Amino acid sequence: MYMRNACSIIGIMAGVIFSSSLALAQVFQPRPSPPLPPAQAPIPTPAQPGLPRQPAIPQQFGGPQGAVSTSIPFIDILGGPTKSFIQLGNMRSPFDTNFSLGRGLTGRIALEKYTYELGNGEKAYIHITGGSNPPIVTTEGAEVRLQFVFPAIQFKTYYKDYTGEGDSALSDLVAEKVLVDVFILPTLNERRFPTFHSIRIAITGAVKEAEKCTHYFNIIFPVNICKVTAEYFKQIQPALENGIRDVLLTPQTRAQFEQQVFQFVRAELLKKAGINPMSPAQVEIIEAEFRGTDYVVSYLIR
Repeated sequence: MYMRNACSIIGIMAGVIFSSSLALAQVFQPRPSPPLPPAQAPIPTPAQPGLPRQPAIPQQFGGPQGAVSTSIPFIDILGGPTKSFIQLGNMRSPFDTNFSLGRGLTGRIALEKYTYELGNGEKAYIHITGGSNPPIVTTEGAEVRLQFVFPAIQFKTYYKDYTGEGDSALSDLVAEKVLVDVFILPTLNERRFPTFHSIRIAITGAVKEAEKCTHYFNIIFPVNICKVTAEYFKQIQPALENGIRDVLLTPQTRAQFEQQVFQFVRAELLKKAGINPMSPAQVEIIEAEFRGTDYVVSYLIR
């Protein structure tokens, strides 16, 4: 009897221990980790009112740190147009024709009189004279245009000789409101300072017919002085263009122009850098080019 009770007690205690083990196992079993919340995109910070965006810094025209960039119109480099002119003439001498187009661009050219031989073996002579107004200055693409207006160009005629009789033998003629356009194409010299590359000239106008155009000599030898003068006027354009170009392309004229331009440009660049042009400071050109007719340059002051 005693042994049966002891076995019962032992059985009960073993059951309690086993149940406690199960309970402990349930209590300390690790729980699965809860799922992480989905990642959220960063919330953009709203722009504060009244604060503009920082603009992009534009690149300056070439040059290292401390370089100054600026531009000068080639019209200013040429010089004041009020002093420019073209004077036509060959009454006293073929070299009465002279011109001034800007700084150092001056000279005289040979513009010969016109000689026409009549059927009777005699000759008629035509001389030209006229002065322009100061030019109207504009730009045409990469060229500077100087438009000279001649209120009147006189054509003085003579027959056979220069006596009073020869003067009155033929009608004198005139061309009114003649336009002479001078186109100058700028470029850079070896020092990167401005100079000119080429020059071309165009003339627009016509000779006004006289009241009497046809004159007869020795009864059977006519001359149409209006037609002859118009032919002479056609020859003026290439003669004027070639003459001016020949003068400007001489080493002396180009050197004179470039020296005056150098002095002007140097003074302008110093002033734009806030330096007295009379100072001994030197200008070192870093980069230069022409954009249209504007001289664009980056430079340092030494």
